[in-house]
Parts: sequence; structure tokens; C-alpha cells
Amino acid sequence: MEINPFRFTAPVGLDDLIDRDAESELLLSTAREANNSRLVAPRRYGKTSLCRRVLGEISAQGWTGVYVDFFGVLTIGDIADRIDRAYAASLTGAMSRWFAGVRATLGPVSARVGPTSATAAPTGGRSVGQAALSDRLDLPLRIHERSGRRVLVVWDEFQEVLAAGNLDAVLRASIQHHGEAASYLFAGSHPGMMNELFGDPRRAFYAQTIPVHLPPLAVEDCAEFVGDRFEATHRDIGDALPGLLAATGGHPQRTMMLAHAVWNRTTHGRRADEETLRAALDTTMTDLDAEFRVSWLALPASQRRALSAVSRDEPPYGVGSTGGSRGGTVRTALTSLIARGDVIVAGGQHQVVDPLFARWVASGRTGPTGS
Repeated sequence: MEINPFRFTAPVGLDDLIDRDAESELLLSTAREANNSRLVAPRRYGKTSLCRRVLGEISAQGWTGVYVDFFGVLTIGDIADRIDRAYAASLTGAMSRWFAGVRATLGPVSARVGPTSATAAPTGGRSVGQAALSDRLDLPLRIHERSGRRVLVVWDEFQEVLAAGNLDAVLRASIQHHGEAASYLFAGSHPGMMNELFGDPRRAFYAQTIPVHLPPLAVEDCAEFVGDRFEATHRDIGDALPGLLAATGGHPQRTMMLAHAVWNRTTHGRRADEETLRAALDTTMTDLDAEFRVSWLALPASQRRALSAVSRDEPPYGVGSTGGSRGGTVRTALTSLIARGDVIVAGGQHQVVDPLFARWVASGRTGPTGS
């Protein structure tokens, strides 16, 4: 039985990453220059996959790469624990054995969730959590001293440090001294919170990174990738391709998801057509309906109205609107949607980031029958 070649439920491997060559090279060159970068992209846009590609490529150049996922951290102890686990998972061979010994000497990480984990008994003027975090933040210095290898540290979902108590100043106080030992890639999926961390002159990381943004994938790159995968498995994407590309709009995960559904409906040696696409799209929208309903119901009414207008390519301020209190409400709603990464501005126009969500909203939130 052949395996469907389109993956979409988790970060993909290097062979499944479409293009992103320019962004990858910029991130790599920034690290090699001993500078730090930040990568901001909407959810499901391939951010994590790109980070892993960069780590793989720079490791092949003699660096040590470490990937830390901050998603869901709530306390200083959580952050220290994520860093600890990341080094344990990333280091191999002799360095892994060395770290096992070093790890035993590091300050303890509280496993409790809540303020007590960050305000435990003080140690030399610092809380237990602060001491544990400081020990782990200095690991690149120790690795460089031990092996002579520079370290690239990826901090993914970095905006989560705001929920953990605005710890950006604590983090920068340590890593600002790592110039000879390490470079950092700060990645995040919430544009508003990342802008707060890196664009506010009052924040510790203001003007400390080179920004890299991920646009939608080029249509021609998606077409080549999808067509090649069909051909490699003795199928032909055929007349389904134009509609697939139009429906997914260069969104990486949605392109793979819909291609997966079309492939499932195209038997070995056969050619897909428009009817194949319609059936695949109908099934995909059914699968996404519950997710979309949760997202929709989580929005306040003003944001639902703004999102509905954008999804229908209508002026979000209303035809003939001159602003006023209603215009101010709409602007506030759009600002919130943009900050959260649900809407972007491209070519002077507002666009919903997820084209299938936009399709669902524009259909009247009726599920696949309205698509």
C-alpha cells in the first residue's frame, strides 16, 4: 500500500519544505555574522520546519544547534526546564555525555506551575528559579569553551515569555555576553506580541535582531512540488491543480492538507480532475469545521464582523464609511486580528491568513455545503 506523500499534521522534514531558500540563507548568514535574528510567521506557515532546516544546515557547518520550544511556558521554572530538556535532546556523542555530567551540577528546576516556582527560597540574592535559568542560559559559553564550536540557539514561540512574567530583560542580561559563543534565532507566531518584545524601545530586545518574515509560498513552487509528488507516486494532479492552488493561496499547511485529500482520491495511474478537487475540498472543509467553529466563537462580535468583511473581499469599514465610532471599532478589531496573526495586509489589502478559514467564513459558516 502506497503512503500518501503529503504531510501536514506536524512540522515537516527538509524534503517536504517548499522553497524558503532565501529566508534560510538570511538566517544562516545572520548567525555566521554573530548577529541575532527573529522570524515571525502565522501559525502553520512552516516557521518551525524552517528553524529545523537552519539548525541542520548550520550543524553541518560545524556549529552546535539547539532548538527550544517555549510554547505554553508559564513560569521562570518552565523556561529553565525547556532549555534544560532542549540541550539534552540536541547534544550528541561526547557532548551529550559531557552535558549529562554538567546537568547534575545545575541549579534545580521546579516542576510546579505557579508563582511559587519563580519565587522559591533565594540563593545568593536570586530565587531558585532565577538561579536555575541563569545556569542554563550560560550553557552556550560552556559548550564553546569545551568544544570550540559556536552555538545557534532557536527559541521558538518566544512571545510566550510575556506570559511567564516579562522575562525578556532577564534573558538578554545573560545572552548579551554570548557574542563569541552563540547566535540566537527568536521565532514567534503572534505578530503583536513579537512586535511588543522587539519593537518597543522600552523592551530589552529592542533593535537587537534582524527581522525575517515568511510570506505565502510562491504559486509556481507549490505547483512544482505538488505535481512532482503526484508523479513520483504514479499519479497525475491534472486539472485539479489550478483550483487547489487558488483555494490554498500559497498557505504551506493548507496546500499540503488539500493535496493530501486530492491524492487520496486519485488512484494509481489515474489523473485527478476538477471533480476530484471538489470532493477533496468538501471533505477537507468537513474535517476543519469543528476547528473553525472554535476559532470563530472565540472572537468578539466586532472581530467576527471585520473578519467576515475581509473574507468576502468587502471594505471592512463599510461602503461609504467616514469613520466615526463604528470606524474606530472596526480599526480596533482589525488591529487585534493582525496582531494575533489571523489577518495580514498585503498590497494595501487586508487578507485572512488561512484561506480555507476565509472560505468557511464567507460561506456563512455553514460547513462544506456552503463551500
